[in-house]
Amino acid sequence: MGTKYTIFGLPLPQAISLFTFLVAIISIWVHMEIRLAEINVELSNLKQDLVFHKADNRKDLETIRSDLKSDTKEILRKIDEIEIYLRNNSK
Repeated sequence: MGTKYTIFGLPLPQAISLFTFLVAIISIWVHMEIRLAEINVELSNLKQDLVFHKADNRKDLETIRSDLKSDTKEILRKIDEIEIYLRNNSK
């Protein structure tokens, strides 16, 4: 019979299988770390966008409130004019 080759006490096919398994585990771990880093960057960008849009929405809301307030004052002024007109004409 021929001599069987061993690596670290394992027959050659088992040693190759173990090496392939370890390389696959390391490859998966590296891929997961890279993906987690991408997700963290994306999350950070989303947080920055949220802060930016929140400030932008606040400015828009203040503009809408001031416009609404001035429009309401104008409507009330016109209602007062109509009331005065109706009072004067009813006499």
